[in-house]
Amino acid sequence: MRYGPLILLVTLAGGANGQPATDPMRHTFLQRVDEYVTLHRRLEAPLPREVTTADPEALYVSRHALAAAIRQARADARQGDIFSPAIAGHFRGLVADALRAGGITDMLAILEEENEDENFVSNPACVNADYPAGGAISLMPPSLLAALPALPPELEYRFLGRDLILWDVHAGLIVDFVPRAIPETTED
Repeated sequence: MRYGPLILLVTLAGGANGQPATDPMRHTFLQRVDEYVTLHRRLEAPLPREVTTADPEALYVSRHALAAAIRQARADARQGDIFSPAIAGHFRGLVADALRAGGITDMLAILEEENEDENFVSNPACVNADYPAGGAISLMPPSLLAALPALPPELEYRFLGRDLILWDVHAGLIVDFVPRAIPETTED
């Protein structure tokens, strides 16, 4: 069974994560995520499985092959394919509300520390790009994850600087992102 119908069922059945069951932004976002995950799974299926080995290069063969296949299949992908301007605006509101409710000061301190890292300054979010090598993978506050739509296991939300990215954890790729999901200036 594909992931999409399950997400759609959860969404229509009762508004998971405190969101209304009929939220059109959420519904459209989840449809776009389902389309991406369907592609991801189709491209990943014929690839060799990851193996346990002491050879660091062999550990990443499947990951690099999947990333190359996704990049080829989504050669024309651009920011906004999943997070359209309207959906991005909706997510900015969800992030702001969740951070305000969960204590924004700690999150902003973490972001400021990450923004000092050269990997984040020199590697802004870009669709189909790798997550910056050596960059810290930001932790997502539970209050924020609870406010955002649930994702299939292939994808996670992360912050890259102040951008909210949709990260393909199997391929190590940035699928799409919300620019400036956390504004430069905020109030406690």
